[in-house]
This record gives sequence, structure tokens and C-alpha cells, in this order.
Amino acid sequence: MRAEQTSWNFDRASVTSALRAVGAGGSAVLLYEGAPQTGKTWVLDEVLRLAANAGFATTGISAADEPDAEVVVCGEPAAVAVDDVHRASPALARRLRTAVTGGQPMLWVLSRESGVGCPDVERLCRAVRAHGGARAELVPWSEDETARYLADRLRASPDPALIRLVGTADGNPALLDVLVDGLSQEDFVEVKNGRARLVRPGLPDRVLSSVRERLLRSSREQLVRDAITELTGGALPAEDRVRRTREPQETVRRATKAWYSGDLARGLRIAQRALSESRRLADEDATADVEIAVAVLLADASRFDRCDEVLAAVQQRMSRTGRTGWEHQWSAAKAHCLMKAGRLSDAVGVVNGRAVTELSPPELAVLALAALRDGDIAKSARYVHRCKLAGGRPAEYDWVALQLAEAQYGPEHAVSLATETYGTDLRLRELLGHEPAVAPFLVRVALRCGDRSTARWVCRLIGDLADGDFPAFRAAETHAHGLFRQDADLLSQARRCYPDSWSRARVVEDVADLACDAAGAGRGPRVRMRTASALQEALSLYSEAAAARDFARVRSRLRSVGVYDTYARFSGRSGAVFGDLTDQQEHIVRLVADGLTNQQIADQTFITSHTVNFHLRRIFRKIGVNSRVELAAMYKSWASSSLPRSG
Repeated sequence: MRAEQTSWNFDRASVTSALRAVGAGGSAVLLYEGAPQTGKTWVLDEVLRLAANAGFATTGISAADEPDAEVVVCGEPAAVAVDDVHRASPALARRLRTAVTGGQPMLWVLSRESGVGCPDVERLCRAVRAHGGARAELVPWSEDETARYLADRLRASPDPALIRLVGTADGNPALLDVLVDGLSQEDFVEVKNGRARLVRPGLPDRVLSSVRERLLRSSREQLVRDAITELTGGALPAEDRVRRTREPQETVRRATKAWYSGDLARGLRIAQRALSESRRLADEDATADVEIAVAVLLADASRFDRCDEVLAAVQQRMSRTGRTGWEHQWSAAKAHCLMKAGRLSDAVGVVNGRAVTELSPPELAVLALAALRDGDIAKSARYVHRCKLAGGRPAEYDWVALQLAEAQYGPEHAVSLATETYGTDLRLRELLGHEPAVAPFLVRVALRCGDRSTARWVCRLIGDLADGDFPAFRAAETHAHGLFRQDADLLSQARRCYPDSWSRARVVEDVADLACDAAGAGRGPRVRMRTASALQEALSLYSEAAAARDFARVRSRLRSVGVYDTYARFSGRSGAVFGDLTDQQEHIVRLVADGLTNQQIADQTFITSHTVNFHLRRIFRKIGVNSRVELAAMYKSWASSSLPRSG
């Protein structure tokens, strides 16, 4: 490993070599030392990302948290990163020395501030070197690395004045991060025609505040602290409660902005930093919103266990203190987490019990998606409309809105809505950050319209986002490219990547489409059998997901290829159980109550209008009514007193 590196250009080849050694049954240790703010934590995160990509089980801890138990990693091979080793207690340093020199098949990655730590930390570092561990000194970024970072962050070529300004940070990654954030968000920079130009003199307030706090933290003498405070004209941050609580709130805003602008890895790192900052103020109710916002990002990143831990901690604190001011926000985040994990019915259970007028846009979006899966198009559309009236961000509910557009008006309308609303890379990245499953959906509808340029554009963007340890994005990328290339192997790979039944069913249905196209090209009965087999599997998965509308569509497709005796039966409750009706009859009754004609019902249930009329005659006899008006009135009366949710 190179003796000196930067966090921008650290030696990945040595990491790969260490991973190979552990994979072959050996052990390896990587030690990164350096001055404060040289990117040690970032390097540890990057090593863990490389290890995860290589199939390692990974975990990361901070010595500052003083873990009181040995690190346990499930699965082999494994990689463990320990940050801030210089802050370890003597007891922890001794335990780490025993662990890293024990010869277990594991990769240990340590970071430490150069020359700092108790004597046991020094013994630990000497033991690492004595046992063949690789050591590197992290140094500030070079001028070229700083310029490249600036160009990447601004997505434009910086002018000389801007390069000179960021050069004054002397390659300090933490200062550069604060400086570029301040320049961007406080309108010091104008980006036009691919060029970034400095338009205001001076330094952003964020930089001044960061430098002042760093000086205050490093100065122990009260006289020096008072002088710094008087010179900078502000109160001491350590004594200013409002300023302290604002720090994690500002950090989580930066995390959210980074995530939804497409920088997923950076957004997740900043979110974890916000969580650490908020924990220092865990006795203050003002930080609950930070932890809830971090939980939402963790769910978007498929870190569901971690998301549950954060939400459980907030709930326990609310119960302990009796402060329930964040209960509704907690409910929305919990429903979002469950929905992302593919547990839509559980998400609806969290939301139910409150009046629709009290629900937030994310909660309404959950109900809109549930109604769409349930086959109640009108109710889903009403929930989406309520999202708009409640001031929700379009990206929160447009995943449902796009599916509604296709269901109501066809794929052309869905493509038109997507390109009009999300016609730029920046806006589509935001939507994909909220829901990566939008990518295969848009590719599918675009290809149906013959619009390969839109499909190619979506594939490019989801490919950019999938570069990291984000399973949902990787599955969506594989799915989208499988559709675009008409590649059954890629689709099969996507099926294995998706964790939930509905997403797997959608991929399997796409596999059936490919087989159906092949059968239509005259490739014989064996291909038609594969089509029917894939549709049978999709039907079963849709039944598991309680997706009544999708179940009805696939059952109709099976009948069109001559399969009537399907082994799958719908297991979800598709809405109101009205007498002794079949699933399909229940669905038709709801649509009649919504005022749809026979032809409109036929379009939504994937049957003919004659079949709708046949079912209605049988329903009339079962219920004991003589007209559609009477049936609709009776159903609405029953539903108003029996349904668990309204809208």
C-alpha cells in the first residue's frame, strides 16, 4: 500500500489484494493514519463498500462509542472497520489488538489520527505493523484532486477565481465540503452553459461558522474562547441551544439534498453524520425530526434493520418523555419504511385509524398505491389528488400518478406525463431517488410506444445511481436494462435481486412477455409453455402481494393462452366483502359504486363487457337488488360503516 495517499485517490489495489487474501482463508489489516479532516472516515466507508461488492459481510463501528462487546459479524468472509481508533480506551485498544492479531479469516480496517492516542493504542498500531498489516498516511488533496472535486460537485467547469478560492482550503476534505456547500447554497456561484463562475466576494456564512466552531473546540482557555467569540460577533455554540439543535437539522437537509440529487453514497454518509450529531442531543425533543428524516433515507437505501432501530428509539423516547408531537411524522416514516420493504398491507395498517384529512402526503401516497394494487383506480386517483392539495412534493406521489396514467389512458399518456414533469436529468434523478422502480416502469411503457430514446435515457440515469451498495437501485437497473435489451437472463437476475413479491411478479411477467413475443414469432409450443409457466408464477406472486388488479390482469392473460385451471388463488382482501361474492364480483361491485359503465369496468378488470353484464346479473340475484342504482346505494351504505379507511 502506498505510504502516502489522499482520500480522493487512495490505493484501491491494496484493498483488493487484502480482500483476496481473506477470501482465500487468510487475514488482513489495513491501517489509515492522518491529520484531522483528511478523509479517514470516507476511506473506511469506501473500503467497506468494496468489501460488500466482493460478497463480504461488513460492519462499521467507532471507537469513540466505546463498544462494550466483541464485534460479531454474521457470514463469511467478513470485513470490520473501526473509526477513530485514537479515541479508544485502553481496554478497547487491548481487545482490538487481540482481535486483529488473532489470525481469524477477517479484514480489519482501522483509522487513527496520527500520533494521538493512549499507550495501548500505540501498542495496537505497532502490533498491526509487526503482523504484516498495511499502513498508509492520508494527506490533504492535491490541487488537481481539489479541482476535479469542485467540477464534480458543481457539475460544471470552474473558472480560475473559483479554483483559487477553493485552493485556500489546502486540500482539507472537510473544509472543502463546507466551502462548496456554502458557495452553492448561498448563491456565491453562477452555473451557466457548463461553466461555474464566482459572482460574490467574501466567504459563505457556513464557512465562517464552521471555522469559528473548530477554533472554539480546539481552545481550552476561556480567555481565548471569549476573544474568538467577540472577534466573530456570535455566541458560543456550546451554550447556544438553538444553534446546537440546528446543526443536525442542517446536516440532514444536506443529506436529503445529496441523496435526491443522485449522490446516494454521500447522502447516506451525511445522514449517518446527522444521526450522530442528534444523538449528542438525544434528550432534546427538537432532534426527533432529524432522526425521522434519517430513517426515511435509510429506508430508501434499503437499510431496513437500521431504519427500524432509529424509529424504535424515537418511539421509546416519545413514550418515556410523554412528548407525542412527532407521532404523525413517525407514523409517516414507519409506513414509508414498510412500503419500501414490500410490506404494503402493514404500511396501510400503520396509516389506518386516522381521518384522511389528518394524513400527510407520504401517508396518502401509501394509501394511493394500496388502492391502485387493490384495483380501485378512482380511490387511488382521489388519494393522489389529496397529496397535491396537501402540498406534497411531486416525487412523493408521482410513482403512483404515472401508474394511474397508464391504467387510465395508456402507455403514451404515462410517457408524456413523465417527460413533461421530469424532462431533465436532475428532476428524474429526484424521482428515482424516491422510487427506483420507476426506471423499469418507464422503460417498459416507453418501449411499448416505440420511444427507445426515452428508454435509453432512463437506463443511463438508473445506471449512474446503481453504482454502490444500494440493492433496490441495483435491482431496478438490472430490470430496466433487461427490458431495454430484451434479455431474459438479466430479467432473471433482477428477479433474484428484488426482496418483495410484487416486484418479483412484475419481472416474471416481463419474462412472460419476452416468451410470448418469441411464441408469436413462430418458435413453437415449447415457448408457449414457458409463457404460461411464467404467468402462473407471476399469478402466485401477485396473490402473495395481495395485488388484486395485477392478479386479475395475469389471470386474464392466462385464459387468453388457454390456461383456465390456475393453481394460484387470490389470498388478499381486495376491498369490501359484500355478501357471498367472488373476488371478481367484489371488484365489479366497487366499480359500479364508483359510477363506471360496463365498458369501463371491462377495461379495468381485463374482461369483456358481456362478461361484466353476466356477472352483474348473478350479483343482483345474490344481493337481492334489481338495478345498478340500488346495488351502488346498498354498497355505499355498507362501506361507510364497515370499511377501515375512507377517501
